Amino acid sequence: MFLDQELKSIQEHKNRLAICCDLRRRLVQIEVQGIGYGVRRTLSNLTLGLVAAEHIISFFRRSRS
Repeated sequence: MFLDQELKSIQEHKNRLAICCDLRRRLVQIEVQGIGYGVRRTLSNLTLGLVAAEHIISFFRRSRS
């Protein structure tokens, strides 16, 4: 009887640990996706900034001529 209770307790701990591990795995995936989105957003902003800078430079070059 004692061993049955102990075995049940161990199984419950194992199940909780499995759930915790799964949640942490999902959290890591979400964080990696967030980092990826941030990098893409930064690159997009840099690209837009470069395009704007090229337009400004070409505008000033044309205005000098």
